[in-house]
Amino acid sequence: MLKQSKKYLQKELENLKKNDVVELQNLIKYHSDLYYNKNEPIISDFEYDNLLKKLETLEKRFNISQKQSQKVWSDIKQSTFKKVKHTKPMISLDNTYNETELRDFDKRVSKLVSNMEAKKSSILDETEKIKLIKKIKNQTNLEELHKNLKKYSDLNKLDKIHQGDNKKYQEKNIKYTIEYKFDWVWIELIYDKWKLIQAITRWNWIEWEDVTENIMQIINIPKKIEYKNYLEIRWEIIMPISIFEILNKQAKTLGTKIFSNPRNAASWSIRLLDTQITKSRKLKFFAYDLANYDNFLISPSLTLPQMEREISYFQVIKFLEKLWFEISNFFEICKNIEILINKIINFDKITKKQDFEIDGLVIKVNNIDLWDKIGKTEHHPRYAIAYKFPAEIVTTKILNVEHQIWRTGTITPVANLEEVNISWAMIKRATLHNYEEVANLDIRLWDSVFIKRAWEVIPKIISVVKEWRIKGVKKILPPNVCPSCGAKISKDDEKVRYYCSNHSNCLVQIEEQLIFAVWKNWFDIDWLWEKQIKLFLKKWIIKDLSDIFNIKNKQKDILDFEWFQEKSVTKLVDNIELAKKVKIDRLLASLGIPWVWKKTAKILSKLFISDDILLNFKISFEELEKLEDIWPEIAKNVLLFFDNQKNIEFLKKLTKVLKIKFESNQNIDIKELQKEKFFNKKVCITGSFENYKRDDLVEILEKKWWRFVSSITKKTDFLLAWEKAWTKLEKAQSLWVKILNLNEFL
Repeated sequence: MLKQSKKYLQKELENLKKNDVVELQNLIKYHSDLYYNKNEPIISDFEYDNLLKKLETLEKRFNISQKQSQKVWSDIKQSTFKKVKHTKPMISLDNTYNETELRDFDKRVSKLVSNMEAKKSSILDETEKIKLIKKIKNQTNLEELHKNLKKYSDLNKLDKIHQGDNKKYQEKNIKYTIEYKFDWVWIELIYDKWKLIQAITRWNWIEWEDVTENIMQIINIPKKIEYKNYLEIRWEIIMPISIFEILNKQAKTLGTKIFSNPRNAASWSIRLLDTQITKSRKLKFFAYDLANYDNFLISPSLTLPQMEREISYFQVIKFLEKLWFEISNFFEICKNIEILINKIINFDKITKKQDFEIDGLVIKVNNIDLWDKIGKTEHHPRYAIAYKFPAEIVTTKILNVEHQIWRTGTITPVANLEEVNISWAMIKRATLHNYEEVANLDIRLWDSVFIKRAWEVIPKIISVVKEWRIKGVKKILPPNVCPSCGAKISKDDEKVRYYCSNHSNCLVQIEEQLIFAVWKNWFDIDWLWEKQIKLFLKKWIIKDLSDIFNIKNKQKDILDFEWFQEKSVTKLVDNIELAKKVKIDRLLASLGIPWVWKKTAKILSKLFISDDILLNFKISFEELEKLEDIWPEIAKNVLLFFDNQKNIEFLKKLTKVLKIKFESNQNIDIKELQKEKFFNKKVCITGSFENYKRDDLVEILEKKWWRFVSSITKKTDFLLAWEKAWTKLEKAQSLWVKILNLNEFL
């Protein structure tokens, strides 16, 4: 079935014929069963929607009477839970993936509303016309005849006015709400006389499973509310990603069921007979809909805020929030479709780092009065639509795995895949992060897998389609020796990191280190790029970073290479000469010491006042650890680097060719510094300073071993304030932060 699905996903719609309909119908039925019954889908939502839309088009094109595309469920299997009839069927939402489809949705809604208004007015007009025609035919009084003829003429004019109103209504902007689309497990909670009396989950859209006992274990579901009347609220069950990861880690250790994704884990958790296990899963719920809008809206006890003329979905959901129901933390109202589309375009500016998965956004007409009038199909309501994030998750196959070496020697697995289109990019590779992640997901060669590219540049594998695993496939294991230099691979104690310790002779590590060092944030050598570095290493022009700064002696050799010309070589040499003048913090960051980046290098740079200190580093682990942002792992890495004699020899070569600019010319005694009143104190700056720029003050501050912070909090020690200090000064005073003036600071 997976192979057949892929075949139809690749086929263009115009190439499909009538005899493809039955096969597509069987595929949709099969995938619906996997999704709704077994919680084990083998294709992504995007791929399922793609197949469904092709089937819908074909069934319409060939006038197929039995439309599988209009059935939103497969033959749902029996479960052990009690079945309950629900008051209002829950149907799926139609999906869209781009701006054009959203605008088409808006046009459809506007047309339905305007047609409805036009039809209403034209029925009234036609009734009046029929009555008048009868009167005119039977009229004998001349005066009355003139009156009725005038009325008939006025009605014709009114027809034209209605047509104009209809056109204006079509042009009128329809308000929409926008919120997260969770695509998790649906639950309906029933309240009566202030209490939660029942919880039911979807079984087959007509009947539900009674899971009240399990749902009572969920902390964020109110068991009592300040609302007396009968109320049916629909929710999505969420399992936080952090809980899902812990659950699978425990399952791996105990040898129990491992879940492919948080949704499946959540669905399984609410159907457990042991309610205490459900409680331990720490599920969350978000309210998103009502099943009994009519009763809710006419309820005499309803205390909604001042309702507009139209009954607002936004206000109803906000009212639920006031009853202590948790709702989507992204929930807004838009005046028209263009504002809504703009929000979607700029959605990457809204925080997406939630502890739960979302797969899109739900758009609804805000005026609930219009919902029944706009109507629904057998499959979906016409007043709402789901905007799915474009092709984030798709299925593909692992062809082989490469063991990638990084500049610090760390080795990570990278999967080569069957090429697949995801988020409009052709993807052939995906990160596997580390070998523990591979083991946790039980990923093997030739597995069919789901890959995800949600707001990330590099796709990653999120789960395996184990039902399609070939017998005898090999596990993916860390290599015993380095793929580059053949040195034995080591593993960090109590960590997931595998690495090659042959830092000075491993070609790939040297390449990566040099590419990193000449980067714009460190030595910033223009015209020296990855391609040139690899060539120079291969041709023995350079062996390490120090050789780069002697490259002017190799100009003749470089000119012999195929694509080098005198002008470009001269430019390269000039740029290297300029780069010889380097600040100590940039040099430290370029050395590739693990975890020593720009900020950390800036802090460490204060410890070095000369080449001699650089070559004879004597600071202890305890002293380093007490410095700002130098945690034990960084301190350990710094000491390991300066304790290695090969690194010291390398630094000696660098000091001979570089002109290093040091932060200070005074010896630093950390023990004495730590006794200072202001050592490591957090200082914020505000106001205008006549003779100083802010950067100058920050530099002075850092030289004094104070810590600059950009905002005021309870943890801020001092605020340096001068003229025109407003907001920050007020906040500092309210938090009792000590205020310094410029004289005290200097």
